Amino acid sequence: MSMHTLNELTIHRARMLREQDLHDRGAAEASVSDLDDEIISRPATTPDEGIAKLELARDLAAIEGCPNVVKLIEGALLVLRH
Repeated sequence: MSMHTLNELTIHRARMLREQDLHDRGAAEASVSDLDDEIISRPATTPDEGIAKLELARDLAAIEGCPNVVKLIEGALLVLRH
């Protein structure tokens, strides 16, 4: 997957999450986890990539049950998007 941009990886991740209920959930979760690792390991080089990484961090914090971290990230995203 190294030939894809961070934005392409996050779009692919979002599509996989949307479609995981239609297919084998276990396989989809493993693939999403691989994408997460790929996204996390790459540095953001543009504001859009930084936003994509923050969105992933927000999603992971929500999964881990960290509502205060989710609120913190959402506040930062709100500022960065405007």
